[in-house]
Amino acid sequence: MDKNQITCIQNVRFIFNFFELSKGKSILKNIDDNTNMTAESLRNLGHSLQQRFSRIASMVEILQSSHDNWEIARKKDRIIMETESFDFNDAIKILSAKGFKDDEYILKVEYERKWGML
Repeated sequence: MDKNQITCIQNVRFIFNFFELSKGKSILKNIDDNTNMTAESLRNLGHSLQQRFSRIASMVEILQSSHDNWEIARKKDRIIMETESFDFNDAIKILSAKGFKDDEYILKVEYERKWGML
């Protein structure tokens, strides 16, 4: 989006789910069935969650270091970062350059007219 755009506001929202990646892959897949519950499966889950939270923290850190006007909200199963002053294309390039794939987050972009009718 053109930074000098005076007719629209671009609302960028990154959603980082704790337990499910954007393509429907669940971190909990190995323990969904109670018959497979073992101490080892719990250890594996702990390791998977530790890796997931570490990846989320890295993405949040990278986005915050690239732009200082983020609103961050914590929900019971996800982190949401939102801004109206940073182009989503730049954010995606930065995350991709650091090795993050698009299935590690959900990106939602909305446009709002500043004035007039569509």
